Amino acid sequence: MSQTTIERQAKTETRGDRFTGKAALVVGGGWGGPDDYAIGIGGAICEIFAREGGKVAVLDILDENAERTLRPIKKQGGEGFKIVADTAKDADCKRAVDEVVKRYGKIDILINNVGVGTAGAAYDAGSQDAWDRVMDVNFRGQFVMAKEAVPHMPRGGAIVNVGSVFGSTDPISATAYPVSKGAVSYVSTRALAIEYAPKGIRVNCVTAGYVWNAVTQLVSDRQAPGKSMDDYRKGRAEMLNALASEGDAWDVARAVAFFASDETRWITGQDLVVDGGYALLSVFEVSPFGRALRQTASAPGR
Repeated sequence: MSQTTIERQAKTETRGDRFTGKAALVVGGGWGGPDDYAIGIGGAICEIFAREGGKVAVLDILDENAERTLRPIKKQGGEGFKIVADTAKDADCKRAVDEVVKRYGKIDILINNVGVGTAGAAYDAGSQDAWDRVMDVNFRGQFVMAKEAVPHMPRGGAIVNVGSVFGSTDPISATAYPVSKGAVSYVSTRALAIEYAPKGIRVNCVTAGYVWNAVTQLVSDRQAPGKSMDDYRKGRAEMLNALASEGDAWDVARAVAFFASDETRWITGQDLVVDGGYALLSVFEVSPFGRALRQTASAPGR
């Protein structure tokens, strides 16, 4: 965890009882990347639930990622355990739910946060298997997890999906990741909300902007070749949101916790975009031939 993230966490740390007595299954709850990298969205979600009295099942495909999320939870006296599973496999989805029910007797909250993104366009040579993998994990897996979890969820339970502006806001190319994440924001959330409303289960989505986290740091060489990590971080904070300030995993996690809590007992089928106003920007806004001219001209062109 970076020092900045540690300091920010300390300043924003809250301890309450919103989730006391509730069991949460966080899919994609692991924390990857090197030890000095910032916490990911899944890890931050798990910590907030645990701090506020919840029992947390941390599901990740990698054992070490799940363990890394659990360490600070256990250190703070929280309750949680790990599940190593691949949500592209139906049997793993069922096993994960069964493990939570066996330990806690129910599932009050299901968080679909998992996401992978390595596939090219579906029509690229040799990419079909990779495409199918991304769609199975990021999109189809949400339906399977919900199908398995809902029978064990009481009325008033909550499902929260995590989407991305890279798919819901940005123009969607034919690559699998933005297609899958666009589907999370626009298709699966509303479909699941309609399906499970009669059972009293709320389904909402938090669409994340370009926050600073471990995944972001891992792709810095591809997104900003030749730039230092500090320059890359500063550039993202200045350009990838309207507020010109940095967002991180905690910003997204707090929005997820809001939807998971009883504070939103009468809200379902909605998408909350946590992006610092990124969706307000446009090519015109940043182009030297658009509004950026205001930096050098006294009046806009006509």
